Amino acid sequence: MAMIGVRIAALGLALGVCPSQQTCAFGLRLGPSVLGWRAHHHHRHLVRRPTEALHSEATPADVAQNRAPSLLYPILAWPSFADDIFRPINYSSWPFSYQSIFDQAFAEYPAKRVAELCPRQIGKSDATLRIGREIAPTAAQQPLLQELGTALAQANGYLIKSCPAEIPPLPVGRLQLMVSQIDAITMALEIVRVPLQKFEQSLDDRQRARLSARVAGEDVMPVCAKNLELANWPVPILKQTLQPTAAQEAALANLERAFNRAASGLNAVCSDGMPRMPSVRLQAIEARLDITWVAVQTIQVAVAQFQKQLSDQQLARFNALQLGATPYRGSRSF
Repeated sequence: MAMIGVRIAALGLALGVCPSQQTCAFGLRLGPSVLGWRAHHHHRHLVRRPTEALHSEATPADVAQNRAPSLLYPILAWPSFADDIFRPINYSSWPFSYQSIFDQAFAEYPAKRVAELCPRQIGKSDATLRIGREIAPTAAQQPLLQELGTALAQANGYLIKSCPAEIPPLPVGRLQLMVSQIDAITMALEIVRVPLQKFEQSLDDRQRARLSARVAGEDVMPVCAKNLELANWPVPILKQTLQPTAAQEAALANLERAFNRAASGLNAVCSDGMPRMPSVRLQAIEARLDITWVAVQTIQVAVAQFQKQLSDQQLARFNALQLGATPYRGSRSF
């Protein structure tokens, strides 16, 4: 029943009709955890461009700048999350930003190249090797570190299996896919969470100090604190493209309010600093994924309702919109 309540709260937020402030806050806090794993810009102008070829690799900069369609293929964001958990020299740009939701919901993807977006084999992580060098684990800790390495490989493989065979052709379908893919990456983090916590619990004070020393010595400012999400930039583009009637203005206003709620939620979850221990950083990512899940769900429900008010001609123009200006590249193993 609690899980059902969270879904209802999230949908209530999307519709703007939460039964209470407490319920809304509950939905904002939990997001995809309802599946039972654990309770816990600048705007771009409307452009229709020729299809650009997808390259065989996505660079780290592509993910950081939200060029890779990581909301549709979350395996593309996994290296960024792994760095934030195990190698936090600085915060990575959040790959599931408000801008990226629109970039990926309203974009042109060549169907014959979609398969290249997902790696075909499990990448190798050097996180456990680095941890071993930093803390010098005892013989009793070695099996726990190996379990962590196995969990990382399993999480990687789970996300590869979660890759969709094709990208839905319409924005509403893509937003629905994003919701399920955020669930998938939350599940991947859950695969890692327990082995990571068990390993951390085995450490003595000296080892814990070594594991957290890199963060303790850094004055890190999250990227999101410097770049708050701007909510309303799609609305003028929609007005220009759809030329709404007077009767449709109310529906457009509801859509704009939903965009504001989604962006506000994403801005509110920005952390003031970086936790010292990897397991706490993992939990912070999960908490931010919860908010992102609600933001995407909010936009998806609002867009679906708005479309019902459009004529066939307007709907065709809406589905042909491209709101992103950056090219999409393929994936890389890690």
